[in-house]
Parts: sequence; structure tokens; C-alpha cells
Amino acid sequence: MLQPVLTAFVEYVACSLKALALEPFQDYDASKQHTCSAVHPTIGGCRFSPQAILSMTVKPASLIDTSSVELQPKDTPEQHRHEASAAVRHILPSADQSLEAELLSAIVSSSDDAIVSKDLNGVVTSWNSAAEKMFGYTAEEMVGSPITKIIPPELHKDETKILSTIASGGRIDHFETVRVTKEGQPIEVSLTVSPVKDESGKIVGAAKIARDITQKKKTERSLHTAERLASVGRLAATVAHEINNPLEALTNLIYLARHSEDPEERVAYLAQAEEELGRIAHLTRQTLGFYRETKEISSIRVGTLVASLLLVFSSRAKNKGVELYSEVSADPEIRAVPGEIRQLIANLISNSIDAVNGSGKIRVRVSDAVDWKQRERKGVRLTVADSGAGIEQELRGQLFEPFFTTKKQVGTGLGLWVCKSIVEQHRGSIRVKSSTLPDKSWTVFSVFLPRDIQY
Repeated sequence: MLQPVLTAFVEYVACSLKALALEPFQDYDASKQHTCSAVHPTIGGCRFSPQAILSMTVKPASLIDTSSVELQPKDTPEQHRHEASAAVRHILPSADQSLEAELLSAIVSSSDDAIVSKDLNGVVTSWNSAAEKMFGYTAEEMVGSPITKIIPPELHKDETKILSTIASGGRIDHFETVRVTKEGQPIEVSLTVSPVKDESGKIVGAAKIARDITQKKKTERSLHTAERLASVGRLAATVAHEINNPLEALTNLIYLARHSEDPEERVAYLAQAEEELGRIAHLTRQTLGFYRETKEISSIRVGTLVASLLLVFSSRAKNKGVELYSEVSADPEIRAVPGEIRQLIANLISNSIDAVNGSGKIRVRVSDAVDWKQRERKGVRLTVADSGAGIEQELRGQLFEPFFTTKKQVGTGLGLWVCKSIVEQHRGSIRVKSSTLPDKSWTVFSVFLPRDIQY
């Protein structure tokens, strides 16, 4: 079982760790035999980390000739406990399989990522040293045990889906989930899972690479919180301005009602005052709901959220001479976290208002849609288009990076990064198009959200 498992890891490890190579090959030509100047006198070739070997030859393991490879203990640096010192030869089908397996085994054992294999029943068949450190279980404790030993009970259904996907020949890329250590401590991990095949090509198991992203997710959540507070602050300022108008009307209506001698007229004034109070209450609930929203998934309609937020932003847009338009051709129900979708919409509308200088237009459209990449996935598309100055081509690739902003005075640089994070958490996608041509400038953000958060 070892050989096909190691083979399945080759391309992933080569790609993800290529940057860690000690002395990567340049201009490698597979048609020639390659050796290096004798910087390692005992072997007569260059010194390479296992990652460097793979970065040169991203090929199936069965095609790698390791007849001249010998492994030596590595004393520096600590994260690489082994180093392959080799003269890399012409790729030959007649490889020494035992040495090949030994080389690949060294690569797996030296990886900082947990590398695990299991059969199609979810029983662990291999467990590297990084997995021991990450989860606290030794290889002796895990090999022969079900992988569900490190999976929270409420997530067992995800493992069933993973095994089903692998059995059908698919693979899982960068799936973020939670696992549990031997001490019962939950950790957040990113999983990449590939099928393992035997010599006849039959799928016999799965090879899994797990990366601990707990600290990364903590940092992201801190940034999300910072942006959320900034968004609430901006929204609160907008709401305070919006509330001022009905408060003035309310004061006038109460004054008129107090001094009116006609009972019917007094009732009419008080009815209008009640309407103004209702408007104030609605705006207040929008602000409170934005901040207090739970993280629970529920059924929502994007068009309904757009309508309520356009009311909040209408005065700010009017003061800038910006016309707000809403087009809801279809408003299908989707399963999502309401507060996060509200924040997504609010950020996009607020950005568009900031982008339009002087008179201009913003059009918010909601419609039925299918995923750009997976046409069978149905959902809803949210489009926010403005007639602002547009975004320069060289800046568009950085828009969704944290702390990047084109609004030096009012921007935190987190708004669009948060938008992208929200969309990705809902298994959706976001795109931007823009033009900076004189008198023809515009920017369009297009978001696709599936009808349900799918695995």
C-alpha cells in the first residue's frame, strides 16, 4: 500500500513545497542527464532538499530514477529532518523501486503538513510524523483505526461525502473544516484529498494532506471583527443622519397636534407622527441587526435585504447627487447567514457611493443565476454597478487583498476582503469589471450565491 500512497503525494508536495527547495534546478531538460558541480564532495553532486528533487521532476513516482540517491540525516534547519543529496539522472522507467519508496517516504516524513492515507472505509493506513504532532496520536494508535477518531461527531457526514467523492474518482481541494486532537482540542484545518490507485488503476483509498490553519483563521476573524466594527460605525453615522429627518418631522407633528383644537386634525397629526416613529424604529433595527446578527444559517431573500439597505443609504446618496436604482427580476430564497449577506450588500453599496463623484447612478440588480463554473449549481446573482471613475487595470488584482484601499481618507482596506471572504464561505464567487475611459467609466461587482451552502 505504501508505494501507491506515496505516489499520490508527489505532485501535491512538489507544488506546495517547491519554494522551500535549497538549490532548485534551472532550465531542466528531461531529455538529458543532469549532474551538478561537486559542492558535496562525498557524492559528487549538489545538495538538495527532498522538495528540490520533486520540484525538478514533477512526475509519477514510477518514472523517477533514484539509483544514485542516498539519504543523509539533516542537521540544519530543524523543519527538514532529511535531505536528499543526489545527481539527478535521465528519467527512466526502470527505476529502483525500493530506493524510490525510501526517498518518497523521507519526503512524507519531513513534511510540516499532516499526510495520512486511508482505505475506502475510512480506516487509517498510514500516519506521518507531522500528523502525530498535529493531532497528538502516534502512528501506532491511528493505523488501523477509523479516521472519524479525529473528526467531531457533528461532522461525520462530511467524511462520508469525502469518501464518496474519492471513490468516484474526484478529489477535494483546500476544504476548510475542524478536527479534534487527542486532548479534545478542536483545530481548524485545510484538507486536500486525492484518490490512491493500485497498479491496475483501481481506486483503493485516499491520500490526505491536512494543514493546521487555526492561527490563520484567528487572525482572519480579528480582521473581520475590525471591519465589522468599522462598517457598523459608518452605518451608524448614516443612520444618525437618516433619523434626523423623521425626528424633525416628529417634533413638528407633535407641536401641531398639541396646539390643534380639532380632534380629527389632532388624530391625523398623531397618525403621521406614528409613521415617523415607525421609520425611526426600522432604521434602528437595521443598525442593531447588523451588529447583533447570529451566525446561524437561515432562509433569506437577497432582494428583501437590498430594499431595506437602499432605504438606509438613500439620504447619503441623495446628498451626493447619486441616483439609486433597484431591479429585482427574481428573488429566489437561499440558505445563508443573514448578517453576513447584509454586510456584503452594505459594503458594495457604500463603496459605490464613495466611488461616484458628483451626479451619477448606482444600479443594484438581483436575479436568478447559475454558477459560472458549475452550470448545474443554481442560485442568485447580485450586481452592483456604478458610474464612478472606474478602477485602473493594475489595481484590480489587489482589490480583494486585506488593507489595500483606493480610498485613502475613508477606507480601511478590509471591506472588499471581507466581501470575498463572506462569498467564499457561502461557496459563491465574486467578480469585478471596470472601465476608466473618459465619459465611459464604470465599475460592476457581480456576486453569485448558491441556493444552499454546499459542500
